Amino acid sequence: MLDIIINFGNQHPLLFNSIIAVISLLILAKAADLLVYSISDYAKLLGISEYLIGFIALSIGTALPELTASLTGAFLGSGEIIFGTILGSNLFKIPILGFTLLIGTKLVASSKNIGNAPILTLVLSILPVILVIDGYLSRFDGLILLASFIYYLASLWRTEKTLGKMKKNVKLKTLYKDILIFTGSLAALLLSARFLVVSSLHVSNILDISPFIIGIVVIGIGGSMPELTVQLRSIFQNHRELIFGNIFGSIVANSTFVLAIVALIKPFSVSFSSLILTSIFMVAGLFYSLLVISHGELNWKHGIIMFIFYIIFIILEMIVGL
Repeated sequence: MLDIIINFGNQHPLLFNSIIAVISLLILAKAADLLVYSISDYAKLLGISEYLIGFIALSIGTALPELTASLTGAFLGSGEIIFGTILGSNLFKIPILGFTLLIGTKLVASSKNIGNAPILTLVLSILPVILVIDGYLSRFDGLILLASFIYYLASLWRTEKTLGKMKKNVKLKTLYKDILIFTGSLAALLLSARFLVVSSLHVSNILDISPFIIGIVVIGIGGSMPELTVQLRSIFQNHRELIFGNIFGSIVANSTFVLAIVALIKPFSVSFSSLILTSIFMVAGLFYSLLVISHGELNWKHGIIMFIFYIIFIILEMIVGL
Protein backbone atom coordinates (compact mmCIF):
# COMPACT_ATOMS: atom_id res chain seq x y z
CA MET A 1 0.00 0.00 0.00
CA LEU A 2 2.81 2.38 0.92
CA ASP A 3 4.63 1.54 -2.33
CA ILE A 4 1.50 2.38 -4.33
CA ILE A 5 1.19 5.78 -2.61
CA ILE A 6 4.89 6.53 -3.18
CA ASN A 7 4.68 5.58 -6.87
CA PHE A 8 1.56 7.68 -7.31
CA GLY A 9 3.35 10.63 -5.68
CA ASN A 10 6.34 10.24 -7.99
CA GLN A 11 4.19 9.94 -11.12
CA HIS A 12 1.70 12.69 -10.27
CA PRO A 13 3.48 15.12 -7.90
CA LEU A 14 1.06 18.03 -8.42
CA LEU A 15 -2.08 15.98 -7.85
CA PHE A 16 -0.53 14.08 -4.95
CA ASN A 17 0.63 17.20 -3.10
CA SER A 18 -2.68 18.94 -3.79
CA ILE A 19 -4.55 16.01 -2.21
CA ILE A 20 -2.22 16.06 0.79
CA ALA A 21 -2.75 19.82 1.16
CA VAL A 22 -6.56 19.49 1.07
CA ILE A 23 -6.59 16.61 3.56
CA SER A 24 -4.20 18.52 5.84
CA LEU A 25 -6.44 21.60 5.66
CA LEU A 26 -9.49 19.58 6.71
CA ILE A 27 -7.65 17.96 9.61
CA LEU A 28 -6.15 21.32 10.59
CA ALA A 29 -9.54 23.02 10.65
CA LYS A 30 -11.18 20.28 12.71
CA ALA A 31 -8.25 19.97 15.13
CA ALA A 32 -8.15 23.72 15.62
CA ASP A 33 -11.91 23.81 16.20
CA LEU A 34 -11.64 21.15 18.92
CA LEU A 35 -8.65 22.93 20.39
CA VAL A 36 -10.53 26.22 20.59
CA TYR A 37 -13.52 24.43 22.14
CA SER A 38 -11.37 22.89 24.88
CA ILE A 39 -9.67 26.22 25.65
CA SER A 40 -12.89 28.25 25.78
CA ASP A 41 -14.66 25.56 27.81
CA TYR A 42 -11.78 25.53 30.30
CA ALA A 43 -11.89 29.32 30.52
CA LYS A 44 -15.62 29.23 31.30
CA LEU A 45 -15.03 26.70 34.08
CA LEU A 46 -12.56 29.15 35.62
CA GLY A 47 -15.16 31.90 35.53
CA ILE A 48 -13.64 34.07 32.81
CA SER A 49 -16.11 36.32 30.99
CA GLU A 50 -17.11 35.84 27.35
CA TYR A 51 -15.48 39.12 26.41
CA LEU A 52 -12.12 38.09 27.86
CA ILE A 53 -12.47 34.58 26.41
CA GLY A 54 -12.93 36.12 22.98
CA PHE A 55 -9.89 38.35 23.23
CA ILE A 56 -7.49 36.06 25.07
CA ALA A 57 -8.45 32.39 25.16
CA LEU A 58 -9.95 32.22 21.66
CA SER A 59 -7.42 34.58 20.05
CA ILE A 60 -4.52 32.43 21.23
CA GLY A 61 -6.35 29.19 20.48
CA THR A 62 -7.33 30.20 16.95
CA ALA A 63 -3.76 31.46 16.31
CA LEU A 64 -2.27 27.99 16.86
CA PRO A 65 -2.76 26.86 13.21
CA GLU A 66 -0.86 29.94 12.04
CA LEU A 67 1.80 29.32 14.69
CA THR A 68 2.42 25.71 13.73
CA ALA A 69 2.39 26.51 10.00
CA SER A 70 4.74 29.48 10.50
CA LEU A 71 7.17 27.45 12.61
CA THR A 72 7.25 24.80 9.90
CA GLY A 73 7.91 27.47 7.30
CA ALA A 74 10.71 28.91 9.43
CA PHE A 75 12.51 25.56 9.74
CA LEU A 76 12.11 25.05 6.00
CA GLY A 77 13.68 28.47 5.43
CA SER A 78 10.63 30.10 3.82
CA GLY A 79 10.00 33.56 5.25
CA GLU A 80 7.49 34.14 2.46
CA ILE A 81 5.30 31.30 3.73
CA ILE A 82 5.42 32.75 7.25
CA PHE A 83 4.35 36.29 6.38
CA GLY A 84 1.97 35.04 3.70
CA THR A 85 0.26 32.91 6.35
CA ILE A 86 0.06 35.70 8.93
CA LEU A 87 -0.97 38.57 6.65
CA GLY A 88 -3.29 36.32 4.64
CA SER A 89 -4.97 35.06 7.80
CA ASN A 90 -5.33 38.58 9.19
CA LEU A 91 -6.85 39.86 5.97
CA PHE A 92 -9.28 36.95 5.76
CA LYS A 93 -10.71 38.05 9.11
CA ILE A 94 -12.32 40.98 7.22
CA PRO A 95 -14.62 38.82 5.03
CA ILE A 96 -15.23 36.53 8.02
CA LEU A 97 -16.62 39.54 9.87
CA GLY A 98 -18.54 40.42 6.71
CA PHE A 99 -20.01 36.92 6.55
CA THR A 100 -21.03 37.23 10.21
CA LEU A 101 -22.87 40.44 9.38
CA LEU A 102 -24.70 38.80 6.48
CA ILE A 103 -25.79 35.95 8.77
CA GLY A 104 -26.57 38.11 11.80
CA THR A 105 -28.02 41.00 9.73
CA LYS A 106 -27.15 43.59 12.38
CA LEU A 107 -24.63 43.81 15.23
CA VAL A 108 -24.46 46.48 17.90
CA ALA A 109 -20.92 47.33 18.94
CA SER A 110 -19.38 49.32 21.75
CA SER A 111 -15.86 50.45 22.59
CA LYS A 112 -15.58 47.34 24.76
CA ASN A 113 -15.99 45.11 21.73
CA ILE A 114 -12.60 46.08 20.36
CA GLY A 115 -10.69 46.55 23.55
CA ASN A 116 -9.74 49.66 25.39
CA ALA A 117 -7.60 51.07 22.57
CA PRO A 118 -8.61 50.59 18.90
CA ILE A 119 -5.49 52.49 17.83
CA LEU A 120 -3.36 49.98 19.75
CA THR A 121 -5.07 47.14 17.88
CA LEU A 122 -4.23 48.79 14.57
CA VAL A 123 -0.63 49.60 15.54
CA LEU A 124 0.13 46.09 16.79
CA SER A 125 -1.25 44.54 13.62
CA ILE A 126 1.30 46.40 11.48
CA LEU A 127 4.18 46.31 13.98
CA PRO A 128 5.80 43.17 12.47
CA VAL A 129 5.74 44.75 9.00
CA ILE A 130 7.62 47.74 10.40
CA LEU A 131 10.15 45.48 12.15
CA VAL A 132 10.86 43.54 8.95
CA ILE A 133 11.62 46.60 6.80
CA ASP A 134 15.28 45.53 6.92
CA GLY A 135 14.30 42.15 5.49
CA TYR A 136 14.96 40.17 8.68
CA LEU A 137 12.93 39.33 11.77
CA SER A 138 15.48 38.82 14.54
CA ARG A 139 15.18 37.47 18.07
CA PHE A 140 15.27 41.05 19.35
CA ASP A 141 12.29 41.81 17.09
CA GLY A 142 10.63 38.73 18.56
CA LEU A 143 11.12 40.09 22.08
CA ILE A 144 9.53 43.39 21.03
CA LEU A 145 6.52 41.56 19.58
CA LEU A 146 6.16 39.32 22.63
CA ALA A 147 6.38 42.31 25.00
CA SER A 148 3.73 44.09 22.90
CA PHE A 149 1.41 41.10 23.12
CA ILE A 150 1.85 40.83 26.89
CA TYR A 151 1.16 44.56 27.25
CA TYR A 152 -1.98 44.17 25.13
CA LEU A 153 -3.27 41.29 27.26
CA ALA A 154 -2.48 43.18 30.46
CA SER A 155 -4.40 46.23 29.26
CA LEU A 156 -7.41 44.06 28.42
CA TRP A 157 -7.26 42.33 31.77
CA ARG A 158 -7.13 45.63 33.65
CA THR A 159 -10.08 46.95 31.67
CA GLU A 160 -12.22 43.88 32.28
CA LYS A 161 -11.35 43.65 35.99
CA THR A 162 -12.47 40.04 36.22
CA LEU A 163 -9.52 38.70 38.19
CA GLY A 164 -11.49 38.61 41.42
CA LYS A 165 -14.35 36.71 39.76
CA MET A 166 -12.27 33.70 38.81
CA LYS A 167 -13.04 30.47 40.62
CA LYS A 168 -10.24 29.48 42.95
CA ASN A 169 -11.09 25.80 43.40
CA VAL A 170 -11.71 23.87 40.18
CA LYS A 171 -11.65 20.12 40.61
CA LEU A 172 -9.39 18.29 38.16
CA LYS A 173 -12.07 15.73 37.35
CA THR A 174 -14.16 18.48 35.80
CA LEU A 175 -11.33 19.33 33.40
CA TYR A 176 -10.05 15.95 32.23
CA LYS A 177 -12.26 15.90 29.12
CA ASP A 178 -10.98 19.30 27.95
CA ILE A 179 -7.39 18.27 28.69
CA LEU A 180 -7.76 15.11 26.57
CA ILE A 181 -9.38 17.04 23.72
CA PHE A 182 -6.67 19.69 23.92
CA THR A 183 -3.81 17.14 23.84
CA GLY A 184 -5.21 15.12 20.95
CA SER A 185 -6.16 18.19 18.94
CA LEU A 186 -2.74 19.77 19.45
CA ALA A 187 -0.99 16.63 18.15
CA ALA A 188 -3.24 16.53 15.07
CA LEU A 189 -2.73 20.26 14.56
CA LEU A 190 1.06 20.01 14.60
CA LEU A 191 1.15 17.11 12.14
CA SER A 192 -1.44 18.52 9.73
CA ALA A 193 0.20 21.95 9.72
CA ARG A 194 3.56 20.45 8.80
CA PHE A 195 2.07 18.36 5.96
CA LEU A 196 0.12 21.39 4.75
CA VAL A 197 3.18 23.63 4.54
CA VAL A 198 5.42 21.00 2.95
CA SER A 199 2.83 20.00 0.34
CA SER A 200 1.99 23.66 -0.37
CA LEU A 201 5.67 24.44 -0.99
CA HIS A 202 5.87 21.53 -3.43
CA VAL A 203 2.79 22.83 -5.27
CA SER A 204 4.24 26.35 -5.43
CA ASN A 205 7.50 24.98 -6.88
CA ILE A 206 5.71 22.84 -9.47
CA LEU A 207 3.43 25.68 -10.60
CA ASP A 208 6.16 28.31 -10.15
CA ILE A 209 3.95 30.33 -7.80
CA SER A 210 5.40 32.47 -5.03
CA PRO A 211 5.27 30.77 -1.59
CA PHE A 212 3.94 34.11 -0.32
CA ILE A 213 0.82 33.71 -2.51
CA ILE A 214 0.40 30.12 -1.31
CA GLY A 215 0.66 31.35 2.28
CA ILE A 216 -1.98 34.03 1.71
CA VAL A 217 -4.52 31.98 -0.20
CA VAL A 218 -4.14 28.39 1.02
CA ILE A 219 -2.64 28.44 4.51
CA GLY A 220 -3.91 31.88 5.53
CA ILE A 221 -7.51 31.06 4.66
CA GLY A 222 -7.27 27.49 5.93
CA GLY A 223 -5.82 28.64 9.23
CA SER A 224 -8.75 31.03 9.69
CA MET A 225 -11.40 28.32 9.68
CA PRO A 226 -11.53 28.15 13.52
CA GLU A 227 -12.42 31.86 13.65
CA LEU A 228 -15.24 31.27 11.16
CA THR A 229 -16.55 28.43 13.31
CA VAL A 230 -16.43 30.61 16.42
CA GLN A 231 -18.28 33.40 14.60
CA LEU A 232 -21.07 31.09 13.48
CA ARG A 233 -21.46 29.61 16.96
CA SER A 234 -21.49 33.09 18.46
CA ILE A 235 -24.30 34.20 16.16
CA PHE A 236 -26.50 31.11 16.52
CA GLN A 237 -25.96 30.82 20.29
CA ASN A 238 -26.32 34.57 20.80
CA HIS A 239 -22.85 35.10 22.28
CA ARG A 240 -22.35 38.46 20.56
CA GLU A 241 -19.52 39.58 22.85
CA LEU A 242 -17.29 36.85 21.42
CA ILE A 243 -17.58 38.09 17.84
CA PHE A 244 -15.40 41.20 17.90
CA GLY A 245 -13.06 39.87 20.55
CA ASN A 246 -12.39 36.78 18.47
CA ILE A 247 -11.68 38.68 15.25
CA PHE A 248 -9.50 41.51 16.54
CA GLY A 249 -7.89 39.44 19.27
CA SER A 250 -6.89 36.87 16.65
CA ILE A 251 -5.35 39.55 14.42
CA VAL A 252 -3.27 40.91 17.29
CA ALA A 253 -2.26 37.39 18.36
CA ASN A 254 -1.11 36.53 14.83
CA SER A 255 0.84 39.75 14.41
CA THR A 256 2.56 39.66 17.79
CA PHE A 257 2.38 36.34 19.64
CA VAL A 258 2.80 34.02 16.62
CA LEU A 259 5.59 35.95 14.94
CA ALA A 260 7.30 36.51 18.30
CA ILE A 261 7.49 32.77 18.99
CA VAL A 262 8.72 32.03 15.47
CA ALA A 263 11.37 34.78 15.57
CA LEU A 264 12.62 33.70 19.01
CA ILE A 265 12.94 30.07 17.94
CA LYS A 266 14.09 30.54 14.34
CA PRO A 267 14.79 34.10 13.05
CA PHE A 268 14.12 34.39 9.33
CA SER A 269 14.53 36.62 6.28
CA VAL A 270 11.79 37.90 3.99
CA SER A 271 11.63 40.35 1.09
CA PHE A 272 9.92 43.50 2.39
CA SER A 273 8.86 44.56 -1.12
CA SER A 274 6.64 41.47 -1.39
CA LEU A 275 4.70 42.55 1.71
CA ILE A 276 3.82 46.11 0.69
CA LEU A 277 0.55 45.50 -1.20
CA THR A 278 -0.80 43.03 1.37
CA SER A 279 0.18 45.32 4.25
CA ILE A 280 -1.61 48.28 2.68
CA PHE A 281 -4.80 46.26 2.27
CA MET A 282 -4.53 44.87 5.79
CA VAL A 283 -4.23 48.34 7.31
CA ALA A 284 -7.06 49.69 5.13
CA GLY A 285 -9.36 46.77 5.93
CA LEU A 286 -8.71 46.89 9.65
CA PHE A 287 -9.08 50.68 9.75
CA TYR A 288 -12.43 50.46 7.95
CA SER A 289 -13.66 47.75 10.32
CA LEU A 290 -12.63 49.68 13.41
CA LEU A 291 -14.18 52.86 12.00
CA VAL A 292 -17.51 51.16 11.34
CA ILE A 293 -17.53 49.55 14.79
CA SER A 294 -16.80 52.89 16.43
CA HIS A 295 -20.13 54.15 15.03
CA GLY A 296 -21.90 51.56 17.17
CA GLU A 297 -23.83 49.50 14.62
CA LEU A 298 -22.91 47.18 11.75
CA ASN A 299 -25.29 45.71 9.16
CA TRP A 300 -25.31 43.53 6.05
CA LYS A 301 -24.25 46.46 3.83
CA HIS A 302 -20.97 46.71 5.72
CA GLY A 303 -20.61 42.96 5.27
CA ILE A 304 -20.91 43.24 1.48
CA ILE A 305 -18.29 46.01 1.41
CA MET A 306 -15.91 43.78 3.39
CA PHE A 307 -16.42 40.94 0.91
CA ILE A 308 -15.81 43.18 -2.10
CA PHE A 309 -12.73 44.63 -0.42
CA TYR A 310 -11.24 41.17 0.04
CA ILE A 311 -12.04 40.04 -3.52
CA ILE A 312 -10.30 43.13 -4.91
CA PHE A 313 -7.28 42.34 -2.74
CA ILE A 314 -7.07 38.73 -3.97
CA ILE A 315 -7.34 39.80 -7.62
CA LEU A 316 -4.61 42.42 -7.28
CA GLU A 317 -2.37 40.10 -5.29
CA MET A 318 -2.71 37.41 -7.93
CA ILE A 319 -1.92 39.86 -10.72
CA VAL A 320 1.18 41.17 -8.92
CA GLY A 321 2.31 37.78 -7.59
CA LEU A 322 1.84 35.84 -10.79
